[in-house]
Amino acid sequence: MNLEELSARAQIHDVLLRYCRGLDRVDMDLVRNAFHEDAWVQFPASLHVGPVEGFLEFLTAEMPRFVRTMHFLGNSLIEFDGPDVAHVETYLQADHQGSERHHWKGETVKLWARYLDRFEQRDGVWLIARRRLLVDWMYKYPVNGWFDDHPDASVGLRDGTDPSLDRVAGFHGTPLGKQDWPS
Repeated sequence: MNLEELSARAQIHDVLLRYCRGLDRVDMDLVRNAFHEDAWVQFPASLHVGPVEGFLEFLTAEMPRFVRTMHFLGNSLIEFDGPDVAHVETYLQADHQGSERHHWKGETVKLWARYLDRFEQRDGVWLIARRRLLVDWMYKYPVNGWFDDHPDASVGLRDGTDPSLDRVAGFHGTPLGKQDWPS
């Protein structure tokens, strides 16, 4: 494995992570930036099959209907098909708590699934060109099993103000400073 391949793997992994952050923080710009302009998305037919723009319309309507979501990525196998194409299988666990506006009406559902992605490097940038979601199984949690023992710790925000969305300087930028970090 050479430096170019290691760099490509890191870039692909970063795209996957930013996509999940976008879902959980309901930041559709982050989600959109994971895909090439002409990307194709194949989720279950009841959700969306088609161009990425339609997928974003679906997510823009769907994600605010959840009280909270959390997407965890697991195993990610990246196999290159030349220097500009990668086939990526990524395991996923995701929890979704539906609001009263969602058809789950307050229930929490966990899914175990896999993303099958075709990443393409275009103009030096790796993004998703094709995405397929394969759901392996789902579980609906009992409604009465949930509690919040420390409500002041439950601060995952989905309105664009979550601290994780604060911009940072980047590798060659001017650091922002400590801000709220402990000394």
